Amino acid sequence: MSEENESQCPSCGDPLTPGAVYCISCGAPLLAPPEQHRPLFVDEVRGETAVPRGTRGFFFDDAPQPPPARSKGRTAPILVTIAVLVLVAGVLGFIFGKDGIGPARPEADPSTGPAASEPTTTLSVNPDAPPENQLLRISRLDTESASKLIGTWIPQLAAVGAGEGGDADWHKALNRYQEIKSDHPDVLLLDTGEWPSSYAKSGMYAVVVPYPSDTSGPALEWCVEQGLSRTHCAAKHLEVSGDPTDNYDAQ
Repeated sequence: MSEENESQCPSCGDPLTPGAVYCISCGAPLLAPPEQHRPLFVDEVRGETAVPRGTRGFFFDDAPQPPPARSKGRTAPILVTIAVLVLVAGVLGFIFGKDGIGPARPEADPSTGPAASEPTTTLSVNPDAPPENQLLRISRLDTESASKLIGTWIPQLAAVGAGEGGDADWHKALNRYQEIKSDHPDVLLLDTGEWPSSYAKSGMYAVVVPYPSDTSGPALEWCVEQGLSRTHCAAKHLEVSGDPTDNYDAQ
């Protein structure tokens, strides 16, 4: 194309503005459009047999990319940090757990003693049972506590029962035991038939106080302190072997 033709629109022949890319008169484009290129597929580059378009791979940015590799080397620092924290916690626990270090621990007051609990006899005896059965049941419940008094002198308050030298009937015997129990809640009831080395007569129930001593003196002193006469309180030596002799002392 001559210089003159280049200054005219090839479509309408009107003069063109230098550097224009289209004619301002008819709007015809003055530059040839760039060559259009379609994307090349992997199989075309490699010379392989063509496959359906949906399964071809691209060499361009829209091709699937492999996931980024995970960074390595972070697990070890985390484990080290956890180990250090556990070690510090153990050291602090050891330091503050030692006697004399850390908060003071509350101690039990020996003057108050353990909390008093209601006697098991009041909870485990059927009040509707016959009186002789109630007395027998109470003596069975008190056997374990009485066994701890073997070989010691203890105060004895009474011997109740319907046998010889006892009360007229079991109702009266039970009432007498309950009266003593109300005044002295710690008393124990012993079946004399179960303690043949301590009592010569069976069929009776001895009411004793768990205040042990090596001699009869402290037991008798306890009787005096309670204002009880010799007919209502004496000292008894509890035994499980031998004859029931020399095991009774009165004021």
